[in-house]
Amino acid sequence: MTDDTVVGYRTVRALSESARARVILVHTHHPDHNDVFSERAASVQPDKRIPPVIRAIKRFAIGTATKQVLNEVDCLSRAVGEHIAVIDDLAAAIDDSPILVLRWAGAGSLRRLLRERRSLRPGEAITIIAPLVGALTRAHGAGVAIGEVNVDAVHFDDTGRPFFTDFGGAQLWATIPTPAQLQHDEAFRDDRRQFATLANSVLAAVHVDREGLRVVRGLSDWLSEEANTSVPDWDQQVERRLFGIGAPEPLRLTAAKTDVATETQNAPRLIATTDNTGVARASAEARSVLALPPWLDSHIADAVRSARLSLARWFRGIAAWCRTVRVRTWVIAAIGLICMLAAGTIIVAEAVDGEDPLITSPLSSESLPESESLPESESMSGAEHLPSNAPDSLEVLPNDPVLALPVLLKTRYGCLRDLSVVCLESVSPVGTPAYSSDTAIVDAILAGGELPTEALFDAASSVELQQLGDSVLFEFVDADIGKPASILLVKGEAGWRIRSYTLPE
Repeated sequence: MTDDTVVGYRTVRALSESARARVILVHTHHPDHNDVFSERAASVQPDKRIPPVIRAIKRFAIGTATKQVLNEVDCLSRAVGEHIAVIDDLAAAIDDSPILVLRWAGAGSLRRLLRERRSLRPGEAITIIAPLVGALTRAHGAGVAIGEVNVDAVHFDDTGRPFFTDFGGAQLWATIPTPAQLQHDEAFRDDRRQFATLANSVLAAVHVDREGLRVVRGLSDWLSEEANTSVPDWDQQVERRLFGIGAPEPLRLTAAKTDVATETQNAPRLIATTDNTGVARASAEARSVLALPPWLDSHIADAVRSARLSLARWFRGIAAWCRTVRVRTWVIAAIGLICMLAAGTIIVAEAVDGEDPLITSPLSSESLPESESLPESESMSGAEHLPSNAPDSLEVLPNDPVLALPVLLKTRYGCLRDLSVVCLESVSPVGTPAYSSDTAIVDAILAGGELPTEALFDAASSVELQQLGDSVLFEFVDADIGKPASILLVKGEAGWRIRSYTLPE
């Protein structure tokens, strides 16, 4: 063996390489004619020159067990037939590494086809899957579990015929397996599982209308079902469902510009037809978007048509009754309805205008019992202790943020005194910086600390610093501190709430 020849074949290029073997593409002239004869014949009759024969040589790595090589040879020989790679010769290189000479299917692998085509016609999918189902069943019947059933192990010849080419992981039974072994043996079931993945890859590239898509999805779901890998007539059921999506057609191995046009033509369209009653209704192709059985689809269509006719008769009856009523009656009824709506609007407006939130609010100082008043050493202007039902009182907050601030501060102070986290949720929404700071104060008090006086704000010393939309920033002026405290109010669906605050420094 030289660098450009292997057991008498001229090397073209390496096809694949692994730790176990290396596959090389080679060529030679017809085995019945040597190169001298071919060149002499070409000089006399140029059109009679014998074309080279393409082969694939699989050279095993040095040290590969002879048993593994013979097992692969036996599996290929036992499963020999259509759509399975054929062995031409078994040889050895100069370094005694075993070599298999295989007939070459050189139009590319199934993975390459799916990558280049991207979309297939239903008949092309049948042309790919159906022969492989037969080849897999024949191999299983001969006692051979292929082991490598995937898109890389399937190649095509120039006519578009698929072949299983990789038997490196095949298993061979010493005797012909029984139907029970074919049905339940894990090696055969694993082949069917891998074939289901391969077939689903092909079916995923099929472009059909909605009715055909329902059949394709049914086949894909059936293949993916684990229990179906052990049915006795697996191959027959696959073929029956496969041919339900269409008729086989020649496989085109190269992509063409017509793919996009074909997909556009296959897109479902809404076509209006007319039934015997003269009522326009959608065609079966348009209704098939629901993927319903034909009998159920027809019943639904009849029910919809009957409901539409009944509704039309009902409207015609109402129109006939209304025609008997005089116009003056309709005018009087309209005026009475307008008056009733106006009276209701006025009553609601007066009820709203008559309420004073500051007076009816239970947060006013007059509504607090005397027992809840604080000692002078702990009291603050606008920070009286509040009852435990403070969250409900915030529902009547004033719309003016200047008036809402004292109410919120009173409620906050009462929540801190009561150590109520639920109460604080009504003052500051959960997740805001103010809520996090106040809950931290409550946790510190529960741990044995005291309520810090700097965390209490005096509403009387507040000054509105800035207002942007539904947010207002207040500052608390105090001559004894360097940096004044501040509070940010934000208005939401529930009204004004404390968003965040900063303590004095």
